[in-house]
Formats: sequence, structure tokens, C-alpha cells
Amino acid sequence: MWRFKGYRRPFKYWIPGTNVVDEIVKAYGKLLRDGDLIAISEKAICTAKGNIYDESRIVSVDPITKISSYIVNKVLWGKVLSSKLPSEAVEMIRWVPIRYVASHKKLALKYGGLIQFLKPYSEAGIDATNLPYTYVSLPLRKADREARYIKYKVERKLKIKVNILIVDTDRTFKIKGVDNIAITTRPSTIKGLIDMGGLGFIIGKIFKNKFFEEYPTPIAYKGEYMNLTDILRATKFADKLMGHGFGRDVMEMLKRVGKGSFEEIKWIDMYRIKHYPAVVIRKCQ
Repeated sequence: MWRFKGYRRPFKYWIPGTNVVDEIVKAYGKLLRDGDLIAISEKAICTAKGNIYDESRIVSVDPITKISSYIVNKVLWGKVLSSKLPSEAVEMIRWVPIRYVASHKKLALKYGGLIQFLKPYSEAGIDATNLPYTYVSLPLRKADREARYIKYKVERKLKIKVNILIVDTDRTFKIKGVDNIAITTRPSTIKGLIDMGGLGFIIGKIFKNKFFEEYPTPIAYKGEYMNLTDILRATKFADKLMGHGFGRDVMEMLKRVGKGSFEEIKWIDMYRIKHYPAVVIRKCQ
């Protein structure tokens, strides 16, 4: 089993139009060695590519979606299964007004269908944290190709071989004692990950301590062979190195920015703290 050593350096916030490869090379060019793994936040890539959406554009939500959103978030996760979530997540679920929840759920239905609707947050990989106003990041299109492209460009610039791992904070649950299969709660290109959406989230959270080990989700990987367990371990290690930016959820973000509503958060606020959207992991025997 591999052991990992990590390196991280702060970046300016990756606004839309940021060249991800140039930022990585500038930060880590002198540090990187042959065989190093560069782990990159999916959300940071999506923001840099402009793969975001303003949910305020969803001006109307049908009554069925509103009612269903209330039942799933406010009742199922806010009350019935609240003990299965961190206390700060439950507080956020109970606090966010249903009009925001319903708009978010409507967008999630478009991208992930009913199976994603059951999740309490980050449905279909759509996430609102570390973004201003009512913007959300959308799931990365063709993540496998994006990882391959970044690997090619970095290697070409630095003349070394690197491995690229794109990660997301959404939950993945690996069955204890099984190394090549895990349940994920959003789409991934990693072999062995089975996307079960909200159903996977419910199963994983209820039986986490007994049957499952919980990890962040690897979205795409390009490089030398790593088995699924090592990819998951590297993803968890990278997630800790990256931290949470402005917070683990939108409520924590509002508190840190010192604003009372999503609409008050501006792009310039994103520069107020250090961000670690890309980190370097070195494997050690």
C-alpha cells in the first residue's frame, strides 16, 4: 500500500478564463518530479472554464418540484435522517430557503434525473460553495478528456511524466474488504465506481460504519496504474490538503464572507482567502 507526501501552494482564485495548466506550472514547476501526482479540484476547473450557471435565471419552479424538494431536504434529511449528516450540514439544510432549494433541485433534475434528486446537496455534482451570487458549478464535461489534456500540456511544458487526478468532495462509499468496487453518488469516469446518485448517498450514510468506508469522489485519473483503493486514498489525501476554501457549505461561506444572502457575495470576495485548487502528491514506499 502506498504512502503519500503532499505539497500545496496558495493560488489566486481561478475566475472564468484562467489557464489551469499555466497556473499549475507556475506554482509547482520547480517542485514536480517524474511520477508525481497532481490532484485538481473539479469545481476549480469548471469555474476556470466558465462551466457555471446562475440559478437566479430559474424564475419559476412547478409546485410538484417545490413540494418534492421540501420533502427530500426539509423532512427526509432535515429531520428523519439528520443524525446521518454532520451537524453543520443539517443546519445548512434547515436554514436555506425552499425557493433556493427548489431551483437547485430543478437544475439537478436536468443534469442527473430523479436519482440525483434524493441527495440533500451537490445533486448531480452541482455545487454552490466557493462561488459568488447564485452561481453554481456544473459537472465537468468529458472529465476523462480534460485530465488527459492537462497531463499532456504539463508534461510538454516541464519535460517530465506526471499523473493527473481530478477530485470532488461528493461522497463515495467503498465496501469494506472489497478493493475494486465502490458506490458513488455522482458520475465518475473511474473504473469500479458505480453511480447510484441519491440512493447511494442514503445507503452509504445509513450503513457507513458497518459496511462502508467514506471518501471524496475521484472524477478522472490519467497516469501510471493505480488500483481503485489507492485512487480513493489519494483522493482523500488530496481533499484534506486542498481544504474547503470559504467553507464546507453555502452557510459557512456566508458567515466567512460576512454577508446575509447569496446575492451579496461578489467575485472580488473570492480573493479574500487562500485557495488550494491543485496540490501535488508524491508516492512513497
